[in-house]
Amino acid sequence: MTPRFVPAHRAGLLVPSANPAVEPEFRALMPDAVALHATRLPVMPGTTLAERNAAYLESFAPGLASFGELPIEAAAVALTGASYAMTPDEDEAFATRLGGIRGIPVVLASRAIAAAITALGAREIVLFSPYPDWLSARAAAYWRAAGLTVTEISVSDGTFRAYEMTAEEVTDGLARVPDRAGVPVILSGTGMPTLDAIAGSLARKGPVISSNVATAWAFTRALGLPPSPVLASLAPALVTRP
Repeated sequence: MTPRFVPAHRAGLLVPSANPAVEPEFRALMPDAVALHATRLPVMPGTTLAERNAAYLESFAPGLASFGELPIEAAAVALTGASYAMTPDEDEAFATRLGGIRGIPVVLASRAIAAAITALGAREIVLFSPYPDWLSARAAAYWRAAGLTVTEISVSDGTFRAYEMTAEEVTDGLARVPDRAGVPVILSGTGMPTLDAIAGSLARKGPVISSNVATAWAFTRALGLPPSPVLASLAPALVTRP
């Protein structure tokens, strides 16, 4: 009899140390046949968010190396803030270099969002940001450099709140975002709990795509697999695209 609990695929996740949302959301979003193996990015006591974001870029290659001989087929970096310090072209080149380390696809959350926006055919986005003002502005500049019109909506009190936000806060904040057909709302930040809010927003005319949903979608495609039922239900406009 074929074993029921041996995964058909293995994939790696690089996760900021205090991020509470990535593993549970990815487990819900990814196909059951994929085993997810997470490695935590370094803890950096006494540093500011800006300092951590800059230092994270140097930690991705060691993070990939930390999987050792584990035969992962793809990896995802579940972090957007570090990427927003680069231009989209620099970020894409960085993702390519990371993939060369192990010879596997490496999906950056920022580039997954970009791929999702392209797949949706959108030229304008609403940026729903749990970041402090300076990082929200940096994120908006990143997307404008990608040729998008950006309406920036910060849901922060001036501090980094992604890891502290509740599902109810995200849902309430999303309910205040204007709904326009063909204009996706991007819930940027992998640390927010987003799946409940998206599930409650499916009647909106414009799609709602979170960092984790976009990354799981791109990750699934990198593995050559069909979307999971949860991903298909939460991102119908995305998963129906070729």
